[in-house]
Amino acid sequence: MRILFVTAKSPHLPLRGYQVRAHHQLRLLSRRHRVTLVCFSSDESASADRAAAALLCEEVIVVAHRTAGMLAGLCGGTLAGRPMQTAMHETPAMRRTIGRLLAEKRHDLVHVQLARMAWCVEGMASLPRVIDFVDALSLNFRRRSGYDHALLRLAVRLEARRLLRYEREICRTWDHAMVVSPVDRRAIGDFSNLTVNRNGVDLAGCVLHAGGRDPYTILFTGNLGYFSNVDAICWFAREIFPLIRREEPRAKLLVVGARPGRKVRALAALDPRIAVEGFVERPQAYLERCGMAVAPMRAGSGQLFKVMEAMACGAPLVATNLATAGIEAERERHFLAAETPEAFARQVLRLMHEPALASRIAAEARLLLEGNYMWEQSVSDLEEIYRSVIEQRCQRGPSQAAVAL
Repeated sequence: MRILFVTAKSPHLPLRGYQVRAHHQLRLLSRRHRVTLVCFSSDESASADRAAAALLCEEVIVVAHRTAGMLAGLCGGTLAGRPMQTAMHETPAMRRTIGRLLAEKRHDLVHVQLARMAWCVEGMASLPRVIDFVDALSLNFRRRSGYDHALLRLAVRLEARRLLRYEREICRTWDHAMVVSPVDRRAIGDFSNLTVNRNGVDLAGCVLHAGGRDPYTILFTGNLGYFSNVDAICWFAREIFPLIRREEPRAKLLVVGARPGRKVRALAALDPRIAVEGFVERPQAYLERCGMAVAPMRAGSGQLFKVMEAMACGAPLVATNLATAGIEAERERHFLAAETPEAFARQVLRLMHEPALASRIAAEARLLLEGNYMWEQSVSDLEEIYRSVIEQRCQRGPSQAAVAL
């Protein structure tokens, strides 16, 4: 089939979870279908984004996303009561591009990634429309409001309410919607056309080492420009790591991820055994050698790649229940759970001092992923959604006849 795939950012250099998801979806879809990708890009990275995405798609169309256009959309959209996350992406250039492609009537289905991009096909229901929310952004903002700066909480709560209204309106008017976990589905609502399509993990890129791990190295990975990651690592470094160091002076904390801001970089000044590495080409190399990974999340939503990649690389994991909520993992079998600083420190110390426990947790977690979280199955399920949506449209009228299923 011919698919029009619309997303906010190119899957080139995927730094965010939704970019990783789009990368693997496009990689596998393009083997059996003809895909046109439309995405935003800055003027500086447009050529690189286009060239990289061209390896995944038949056609790539990059639309410039400039600050002036973003601010104009933000002002107009928010005054009209739309979520800020949507308004800042509303540009005439993107609407014209999508309108032209739909007018050409050469695609069988449009796949839009993220609620923030849904606006660009509003009122254009000539094709079956599938949206991949990835996670419930309304839930993400609602959780964030409990930990954000006091001056921002009111704005964040307002954004959460607007996002929830928008997510539900999309579910009522689009052919199909997806999220990555049952938690996100429950947060949006019990819509019959809202289903769970899991993330996967690239096991080929994760090497298991029988030995060579430093049991005293604690690793945190993630996009360090993302609120929930910043909150998590700051909470861990300030409240939990000192408790661990009190019991085990050899403990080290390594923070790896793109876009570390001033708040994250400042953590290295708290203790000489805290290091902020920043962006690395292959974070899996750190997961393959660390003593353990941690996911002390207090905010956020969806399925966390940091959790899945740690499990895939054989790094035993200590995490909050929120961090693992999107994955069918069992406490004490696939990970160790903790919610308070004291409990988190105890669980980390258990892994440091009980190598048999660490090995068992790591092995069980890897088996869980191998059996349930592969990209091939995720994309196969996505193709079934496409076929079902197209067939339903054909049954309702002749407009989508002669579609190649």
